[in-house]
Amino acid sequence: PSPCLIHNFLAVYPDKKAQMLYDAPPIPFFFSPGRVANREDKNMLADNQGNVRQYDAVTSPSTKHDMLDEMYGETDYVGNKQAGAMWQRTPDKKVFKVPVISKVVLLVVNKFAILDPLGMGVEMEAGKPGWNDAMNGLPGLFGSEMPSAYELHELLDFAATTVDEVGREVALPEELSELLEAIDAELSKLEEGDSTDFDYWDAVHTALETYRDATEVFFSGKMVDWSAEKLGKATGILGRMHKRMDQGIARALSYAPDKGHKVSPTYFRYTVTTYELVGYNTARGLPTVRVKGFEPEALPLFLEGPTRHLKTLKHAPLDAKRAVYTAVKNSTLHDNKLDMYKVSESLKGQPFEVGRMMAFDSGWLENESVWMHMSYKFYLELLRAGLYEEYFDEIRKGVVCFMDPELFGRSPLEAASFIVSSAFPEESQHGSGYLPRLSGTTAEFLSMWNHMMMGEAPFTLDHGGKLQLELKPVISEWMWKEDSTLSFKFLGSIDVVYVNEAKSNSWESDIVSYELSKGPGDKAPVRIDGSVVPSPSAGDVRALKYKTMTVTFGKKV
Repeated sequence: PSPCLIHNFLAVYPDKKAQMLYDAPPIPFFFSPGRVANREDKNMLADNQGNVRQYDAVTSPSTKHDMLDEMYGETDYVGNKQAGAMWQRTPDKKVFKVPVISKVVLLVVNKFAILDPLGMGVEMEAGKPGWNDAMNGLPGLFGSEMPSAYELHELLDFAATTVDEVGREVALPEELSELLEAIDAELSKLEEGDSTDFDYWDAVHTALETYRDATEVFFSGKMVDWSAEKLGKATGILGRMHKRMDQGIARALSYAPDKGHKVSPTYFRYTVTTYELVGYNTARGLPTVRVKGFEPEALPLFLEGPTRHLKTLKHAPLDAKRAVYTAVKNSTLHDNKLDMYKVSESLKGQPFEVGRMMAFDSGWLENESVWMHMSYKFYLELLRAGLYEEYFDEIRKGVVCFMDPELFGRSPLEAASFIVSSAFPEESQHGSGYLPRLSGTTAEFLSMWNHMMMGEAPFTLDHGGKLQLELKPVISEWMWKEDSTLSFKFLGSIDVVYVNEAKSNSWESDIVSYELSKGPGDKAPVRIDGSVVPSPSAGDVRALKYKTMTVTFGKKV
């Protein structure tokens, strides 16, 4: 289950949270033909100089292919062998399904179990580097990344607080329950000083490998009930996992190069310092090893690290969020000539082994260019952080529709993969966009647009648990039309018109009334004074019983 999908659902159906997570029809598990190899199958001695690498991280066991062949041969099989439609089963050949909340917990536990040896980033232990696929060599160098750790931190927080909030038992597959018990035991040893970071990492990874071996073909189908007290944030294991992640984030920030340690590293790589031979060779003809010690190293700065870090500061004071923004703006990630943000700082001195980005000149493609998708992600997080003045200042320089087409070199209606930064040797190319792109940047812009038009979560619950509608648009003073209005389509159906006679920043004004109308012939529109539409009117809006809505701003009280 996607965290974004869950949050988007709850922004419209907050009153359906428990129903969706606990009581909706259970969901199955995709049965993949591959699996992540155990450490002693993928950690190997790469040369005679003692350099250990992590190669061939994903395998395709014959047991999985035998099961797939059996599925394909069934008379009622409907699907495509290339597209999927295969679901993991129990030994009695029934499709294994769990409630949504159980799968969320399964996801966070599995991700938590692959935190790196210092508990900072999520390991690239399956051979992939995360969002930036040009770092495709880093998995072989025992790389880990903070962006996935920050996302995990937020999903873990959501799962843990939800378990406490709902207060019900959560049924988990017995294999996952055993992994969670092992994590619980190892965390206790670490917290009590009876274990080291490496010993904890080694033991948890062994437990994870046991889980993967057990679920390679089947889930047993047996479930174990975990009480909210044992599982949740206040007194349970998920809360202790969250604290461990807080410690890991603090440790990662200690590697930040700026004086205030605000600009989060994005990537780490781990050099194996001690190892022992396991005793057999891989298909590459290289001997496999058991790692006994690591030494971490932070890579140069990438914009993704601080961008994702901002998500974890949702409860922090505004000044703390602004400090991160200011540090990024003052860092080498900021292109002072273009007044935009580069995907990375200079990578000079890094080995070619980290990935294909090293093949490009600085300022071109994924090497120190202005990668528009990531820039847009950064702008979106400024908006979500409540840094409205900073957000509008930045988008008027870095969002395509505001750019000078002569400099950008293409239509202002079309985004590009990257903009050549001032790090590129050929000065005439600085600011030029290359490779039209309508996917990532468009998705981020739509997220910005949604937030600007209605706020992060238009539907919420009041103190009594009843549905309410509270629009919180983020509209700058320069966005109002001459007639002091701005309009948009809400829920794909309702025409909303904002009216602000003062043409002021919306966050410096208050909504004073809503007028709900069923259409041109409605002679008795519903008027609601105040900034909130309560029930039952909020439910009627969500049910699309109104065609238009006029929302009026006044002076902030």
